[in-house]
Amino acid sequence: MSDDFGIGAQVVVRAAGSGELAPWPDEPSGVIVRSGGSALAGVWGRSGGGRMWWVEFDEPQTNSDGDGPFPSAQVHEKFLELAPPVSDQE
Repeated sequence: MSDDFGIGAQVVVRAAGSGELAPWPDEPSGVIVRSGGSALAGVWGRSGGGRMWWVEFDEPQTNSDGDGPFPSAQVHEKFLELAPPVSDQE
């Protein structure tokens, strides 16, 4: 887990590892808007340990079950990666 995740962080939702079903197959980008679920308590649950974050997607997304489109969702931290920095263009 990374301490770099937090409200306002720009992220990309990825698959956690090979062979694991990605909850958001289009690998959307977005912004963390709040902590969610076990993010505050560090609770171990069905998805394993770790934190959850609410991500507001840049564009509404359909999940791996075909449901949606959703403008935001609660995403386990293991699926998140910090988005690459945007360089200033003058």
